[in-house]
Amino acid sequence: MAELSAKRFIATTRVITSFGFYLTIPLLAVVALRAGSMTVAEVGILLAAQALFRRGMAIPSGILCDRYGGAKLLVAGLAAEAVGYVLLSSSITFSIWLIAVVVDGVGGAVYNTASRVVLAEASDDAAASSLAGFYVATNVGALLGPLIAALVADHSARIVLAMSALAYVVSAIGAYRRFGRHAETRAATGKSIWHSTRQAIRDPKFLVYCGLTIPLWYGISLLVSALPLEANAKHLGYFGVGLINSLNAAMVVAFGTMGGRWVDKLDHKQRLRLLGAGSAIMAAGCLVCLAPGRWSLYAGILVITVGELINICASEAVAVRFAPKGATGVYLGFITTAWSVAGVAVSLLAGALLGGEPASRTLFWVFSAGLLVVGAVALALFSRVPVNQPVPVAD
Repeated sequence: MAELSAKRFIATTRVITSFGFYLTIPLLAVVALRAGSMTVAEVGILLAAQALFRRGMAIPSGILCDRYGGAKLLVAGLAAEAVGYVLLSSSITFSIWLIAVVVDGVGGAVYNTASRVVLAEASDDAAASSLAGFYVATNVGALLGPLIAALVADHSARIVLAMSALAYVVSAIGAYRRFGRHAETRAATGKSIWHSTRQAIRDPKFLVYCGLTIPLWYGISLLVSALPLEANAKHLGYFGVGLINSLNAAMVVAFGTMGGRWVDKLDHKQRLRLLGAGSAIMAAGCLVCLAPGRWSLYAGILVITVGELINICASEAVAVRFAPKGATGVYLGFITTAWSVAGVAVSLLAGALLGGEPASRTLFWVFSAGLLVVGAVALALFSRVPVNQPVPVAD
């Protein structure tokens, strides 16, 4: 019953924080550029920093979760995110926003890892559907956030930023009341940080798998990093960007849980082949974005969303399959670090290429499609490699 209550609380806070996240982050570039306070390159740096810290801190977050449990870390992560969004709402300047996205990124890494560790450890053989459910909850908030932001931002972008801050402050207070004073503290295992990390480092097949997911995470990151800049180049307003994000979220909400339950029934090789298919589908979406006109961006992102659905249903379930008992957090941390690498890469590339001439925008989408095709082929080949049962590393 306690596990069920924790799952429900995580789902609820995820909807609220996702609403706050998608009120702001998809429109961050548009707000900054329209305010005239930042260049396209500076926006790219902001998005890269947000991706780096939000995903790149996942390994230490996972290690701490494995040693001490996720509940109190969940509270700390939400508190840090609340501080980050308060800073975002305080001033639309590059220096303040850079500090804000770093603080928010670290907090997001801790909160996301802690939440997923709690879900994975409580789900046993249904990890795929539980983890997919986490992303479905994410997209419930994402369904309304961009549209409301688009409607309000035309009148005042600061109101949107303040609404995001409020969502995170409320969630942090709720998490403290639910977990902060009553969470069961897991006894420290006595293992060093190096020992915890070594379990993953000495698993070469897992490390290869993490590398092979980078194109998949690159494809997912296009929505946050590339869409706003491409939309600006194609003269889409706040509402156009918000509508695309909401359509993306609607598809994930509609099919995410169903997809997770289906993936639970697949074996390891079938999941890897499915991920390869998802990468190929996202490559096709990138090519659709090449076509002139606004419709191509709508259609291309929706095709990419199909690949995103496959990724969120299967990628972390495969990572959990590799993890020895007691190392779920660090293994999820490694897979999220692959997401960080991809997020930084796509943000910097988008900042460098999508603000320029049509030829540079064409280069961006062709490169993205090529990377995703390579990822699809590599995952299909990797599915033929046998995977042994995970064994904990000895002291």
